[in-house]
Amino acid sequence: MTDAKVMLVTGATGSVGSAVAREAVRQGWTVVAHGRSDERLASLIGELQDFGRAAKVAGDVGGEGDAAPIVEAATQAFGRIDAVVDCVSTGPRAGKLTGPFKDTTPAQYGAFFDLSAAWFQRLAHAAYPHVAAQGGTLIAFISDAGKFAAANQTIVGAARAATIGFVRNLAVEAARDGIRAHCIAPSYVLESRSAAAMGSERLVKASKRAGLGLPTAADIAPVTVFLCGDGAARITGQVISVNGGLNA
Repeated sequence: MTDAKVMLVTGATGSVGSAVAREAVRQGWTVVAHGRSDERLASLIGELQDFGRAAKVAGDVGGEGDAAPIVEAATQAFGRIDAVVDCVSTGPRAGKLTGPFKDTTPAQYGAFFDLSAAWFQRLAHAAYPHVAAQGGTLIAFISDAGKFAAANQTIVGAARAATIGFVRNLAVEAARDGIRAHCIAPSYVLESRSAAAMGSERLVKASKRAGLGLPTAADIAPVTVFLCGDGAARITGQVISVNGGLNA
């Protein structure tokens, strides 16, 4: 078992996940990076190993038994897990989940919930005993749609709000085992795939409303790693927006 603290970052090949992994190794963490693409993981691991120790775990997140093998592989890599940061951002590839509620696709509601709120619940359950061994942190990335009501976000907002409810209740219970739990809720993240999918017009409007400017993944990573560290040992159950003042 390594003496260095180990962070499992799921969805590490995305813009936010890779930024969190980079920030973690810079601050002395050992990182296990998870993602679907072995090729993209290999590229990220090569970069991370220039700073410190890192390993990769490839796998999809599409079924009831998907979390346990990922956690087990991460544990085998370095013998411990001290933090789990879930940066998976996914949903059904069919149907419509944003836009006016009357135009959304009911057949995809359950699948989206399973790949968002229920996925993190399974991940937290699989990681719980490992994180409890030394006392550590579970972090779910959601979005501001779970905190702030807005048109065209009814289905997404409901799933993100479910994760908020889960994390806040878990934080009270898991504190007895030395575990902290948080949500980080970005809005628009510049240079991300989700921002690109939203279109330039929406980004321009959001940028005008965000007095501090819309965040990039590099703006989000430091607070994420801080919450996993010793300096945040008495903080739990928080839902932190990183949105440049877009919502308050």
